Amino acid sequence: MIDLKNVTKSFGDVHAARDVSFHVSKGEIICLIGPSGSGKSTVLRCIDGLEKPESGTVSIQGEELAFWEPSKLQRQRTKMGFVFQHFNLFPHMTVLDNLTLAPVQVLGQSPEQAKVTALELLERVHLSDKKDSYPRQLSGGQQQRVAIARSLCMNPDVMLFDEPTSALDPEMVGEVLDVMKGLAREGMTMIVVTHEMGFAREVGNRVLFMADGALLEEGTPADIFERPQHPRLQDFLSKVL
Repeated sequence: MIDLKNVTKSFGDVHAARDVSFHVSKGEIICLIGPSGSGKSTVLRCIDGLEKPESGTVSIQGEELAFWEPSKLQRQRTKMGFVFQHFNLFPHMTVLDNLTLAPVQVLGQSPEQAKVTALELLERVHLSDKKDSYPRQLSGGQQQRVAIARSLCMNPDVMLFDEPTSALDPEMVGEVLDVMKGLAREGMTMIVVTHEMGFAREVGNRVLFMADGALLEEGTPADIFERPQHPRLQDFLSKVL
């Protein structure tokens, strides 16, 4: 489904990603963990085409992302849904309008068709009663669930989550994780940058540990959490578990 080969990305003197390679199969849930500033979000943004690697390649379904060809890259990006840390909802639009905008403008759906899909997805994330609300009228957890539904409206093949619960109050984290667990049970391919170790242990098929821009260790949740090999991973887990 997704293949990274030797992806490298720097911002000035900061090496955010160093020669990162991994493969994601259809239906897999990959959790990226590691300390803040380790390069996890940069790698995720390279996968989605939001950042252009200086070297290396990113492929989705066997097709290399066309960073050099904006129109083709835009088409490729529609295969991926991206859920940001800070929701990124349009504040002047209702929940329903937030969900229907991209399907109409990007996918060319009719407004009627987009509305039907949006209402189905709002029910799926338990927010049908908020369709006419504005983002400012919602809690953080509700806004993030709307953001997930908005991404699903594009009918993506892969969902990318960039620390989707880190901006939430603790009591709101569970409602967002429950939606993500539901997607996992339905077989959605997912890459999740997360500080929620419980989620990574419970839901992830594989866990990847990054530090200082490098992918240092990967394995099953049991491998990573019960039998960590790299000293940097052992030190990280000793502080977060």
